[in-house]
Amino acid sequence: MNKYVEHIEELLYLHDCVIVPGLGGFICNYIGATINDKTGMIIPPAKKVVFNKHLKQNDGLLINWIARKEQIDYEKAQRRLALFREEVKVRLNQKQKVNFGKIGTLSVDRRFNILFESANHNFLPDVMGMEAMPLVANGKKVKKTNGEYINTESGNLVTRLFKFGLSAAMIAGIVVLSQQDIFQGDTAANLSNMQPASMKSKLIQTEETAKISPDCDFVDYDPVIDLTGKSISQ
Repeated sequence: MNKYVEHIEELLYLHDCVIVPGLGGFICNYIGATINDKTGMIIPPAKKVVFNKHLKQNDGLLINWIARKEQIDYEKAQRRLALFREEVKVRLNQKQKVNFGKIGTLSVDRRFNILFESANHNFLPDVMGMEAMPLVANGKKVKKTNGEYINTESGNLVTRLFKFGLSAAMIAGIVVLSQQDIFQGDTAANLSNMQPASMKSKLIQTEETAKISPDCDFVDYDPVIDLTGKSISQ
């Protein structure tokens, strides 16, 4: 019995559906890579198996595989598979659990409906051997921003360019500030060049030296003399 279970397992790596004629079909569902928000673990993509009891029609896939692997003709492979199917049904009628290895187990409920419990084995050959891994790089955790995980310590090209851009911006800022200090001959002139026209005029007005009129510009006023130049007493 175990060798027929192995035949089904091998076909599930290559195909998305394997039907056991008269019993049901094992169907693979593809699940993409996901990130567990609670544990922070990366779960690789996978092919998980479900069972459909309504897929009982023979498509020839399993029988041809058995005939090729065991080097027998099609009719003989069909008879051997039929014996395997009847053995599974007998054990299910006795309410026993039938183990299908990496695929899962079959059992029945009180009304003898077939129940399938998946073994959660990954039948995706591209990620064979891969397991869930934490979101860490170089011993440092990855921060989560706006629902997405970003590894700020990664050595990939994008991160290196980002770090290089920040460094270049800081160096450029330092150079600009130093150049302003070197070529600053007249502080007031530099400030006036950096200000708009309205601000320049205000700066020029405030920087002009206050002029004092000479003594001859002042006129002595005697309230005793009226506008005619004659004294009030006259």
